[in-house]
Amino acid sequence: MIRNPLSFAVLALCALSTHALADGQGVPINYDNLSFFEEPLAAHVGPATVSANLLFDQAAQYNTRDDRDSYNTRINGDFMIETELSNSWQVGARYVANYDRLEDNDELRKYVDNLALFAEDEWGTVAVGNVTGSVRETVRRKRGFGNSDIKYDGFVGELDETGAFYSIDYNAFNVAMTADQEGRAEVGLSFEQPFGTRVWSGGVRLRKGDVAENLRNGERGDTYGATAVGSYIYASTLINGQIGYENVDDDNARITESDHVFGSVGMQYKYGAYRFSADGAVSEFNDETRRSVALGSRIDFARGASVNLGLNYEHDGTDEDLESIASVRYEM
Repeated sequence: MIRNPLSFAVLALCALSTHALADGQGVPINYDNLSFFEEPLAAHVGPATVSANLLFDQAAQYNTRDDRDSYNTRINGDFMIETELSNSWQVGARYVANYDRLEDNDELRKYVDNLALFAEDEWGTVAVGNVTGSVRETVRRKRGFGNSDIKYDGFVGELDETGAFYSIDYNAFNVAMTADQEGRAEVGLSFEQPFGTRVWSGGVRLRKGDVAENLRNGERGDTYGATAVGSYIYASTLINGQIGYENVDDDNARITESDHVFGSVGMQYKYGAYRFSADGAVSEFNDETRRSVALGSRIDFARGASVNLGLNYEHDGTDEDLESIASVRYEM
């Protein structure tokens, strides 16, 4: 049910009346922690260009909470078709599918997919579909390597998955905004600027969300949050960090504390075919201190083929879990 159709319609109409930045990347709708490193395969089909990325990951993992070994298969696909109109607009569709063999319950699904329709030229990018996570993808800390998976690194309030998205670049700055059909919204401002052999980047995000849209939580309630991120790159080393605040209005009165404060830091290093990352996060929410540490590594041994390692620790204020993952991954 559309609770606030007016705000959603206004954003969608404003976005559709503007143009988009022709960068050939469409809109970022791959929200999975398995990232693509290889360039997509591309081919011309009539007047359009079709491109695709495929990723296959076979893992062996163990976590202390279940005290057992498990063997997981994950498959990710990223497909895009685009063409240029006579007025120089680039239009297309992007579809991202994620399959996780071990996920099969009410909260975490075995198969998750996202679809977006977009148009872009020198005035920005506009898209509709499963795009409400795209602002976070534009303004966020870089994911760790291998099977690193940091927790408690963002807002607990989220948006409905379907909505509208708009983004525009101006010199070194990017402005991105999204809204869903329930009247929730998020806006982000980011920049990236090289200085000699160093690169500085940063950004801020503002979000109005709802705890009910976060499938890992059982509460309901509006949330209002702000977060700032920054990163520094020198040669093969990256250092980044984030700090955020969120106010939670719980409809069920099950949350004893309305303030959510969180922060995280990370470091990444590349040496030839070797990549390493280390991330840590801490969060104060609902009268509990939650912590997470993630270590990851990726070792390339052939084009598209790699060994990926991960050691992920989390403590939710009551229980703790340590997960170790080793996988062989192939991308094409």
